[in-house]
Formats: sequence, structure tokens, C-alpha cells
Amino acid sequence: MTSEQDRPLIDEELREQFAVDHLKQALTSDFDDHPATEVEQAVEDAREQYADAPVRDFVPNLVERDARDRLKESG
Repeated sequence: MTSEQDRPLIDEELREQFAVDHLKQALTSDFDDHPATEVEQAVEDAREQYADAPVRDFVPNLVERDARDRLKESG
């Protein structure tokens, strides 16, 4: 049996990527007055800010907050 610590890192990377992909879809729907490319860029730019974060658990939440703020400002 594999313990949680023994799980490969790829699981966490995939989980984060899935969350970010889902976020892009949700924000594209929420900000349908913005081009999809602008929404995706806002998400990627926000994610880049956390590229070196040692704890990844909350990165998708932080990315969502930052991307939403940016998209609201660009109105």
C-alpha cells in the first residue's frame, strides 16, 4: 500500500493543472464580455506569480482571485 507521502509529484501537478483549466473555463463564462484569450492570459499571468510557491495547495485559489481582479479592472 502506498502512503500519501509516497505518491508521485505528478499527481499534484495534474491536480493543479486540472483546477487551472477548469478555472479558465469558468472565468471565460463569467467574463463573456472579454475575449477568451484575454481571460486565459489573465489566468496564466496570475499563475506565473506563484511559480516558485513551495506550497501548491492554494495556488488555484490565489490564481482565481488575481485573475478575477485583473479582469474586473479591465472591465
